[in-house]
Amino acid sequence: MRYIGLFFGFIFLLFTYWQFNDPDPVWWVTIYLISTYCSFLVFRARYNLELFAVLAILYISGAVNSWLQMTAWEGFVTEGEGLSMKSVNQELARESAGLAICAVAMLIFLLIGYIKRSNRT
Repeated sequence: MRYIGLFFGFIFLLFTYWQFNDPDPVWWVTIYLISTYCSFLVFRARYNLELFAVLAILYISGAVNSWLQMTAWEGFVTEGEGLSMKSVNQELARESAGLAICAVAMLIFLLIGYIKRSNRT
């Protein structure tokens, strides 16, 4: 179970690195560093279930909010240009996907934490 935390920790560190050229890097670097911190908590077998639950709710809310702001689906990549942003809709889709990945990780951490807690009692 600890290696799941390590896996997500490295994924979120990579996501953090990719945000340095984003138009609003402070916001996204903070989001991914918080997720990295939670991942390394899980790796160290420390489960703050309340933190994971609050973050899961916030990440799900943010992902849904970003998704609903899109006016049309334009995908994640621009054909022939790779990851360069063609429109605001692509940026919103990417932000929504990033937040959804964070939410899934927090839900997995919650599940692991509840299993560990129930095995102790």
